[in-house]
Amino acid sequence: MKQLLSKEKTGAFYRRRKIDVEPVFGFLKAILGFTRLPVRGKEQVKNELGFDLLVVNLRKLTVSQRETTRKKEINRKKERISLFFIQVMILSFFVFRTYVPNSFKYISV
Repeated sequence: MKQLLSKEKTGAFYRRRKIDVEPVFGFLKAILGFTRLPVRGKEQVKNELGFDLLVVNLRKLTVSQRETTRKKEINRKKERISLFFIQVMILSFFVFRTYVPNSFKYISV
């Protein structure tokens, strides 16, 4: 086994496995609490594991959708704040004539 693992091709496979496969099962066990399967037999275990992995994928999908919705909401808030400050600058320029940007200094008011 040590000889097999010391080969470059096998080592690359196992390094990739640690990144691709094992975190999913760790997530199933630690976060979702799937420590044992309540069924016996290859076909039933295959079906049960399929449902469990479906749960993980649906959870990832809903979390990613929530994050994109939150990012859109944050961008909307930033746009509102920017528009507010633009309105304040315009108001101060036309009403109070106090704000004059550097690019407009050569224009006589």
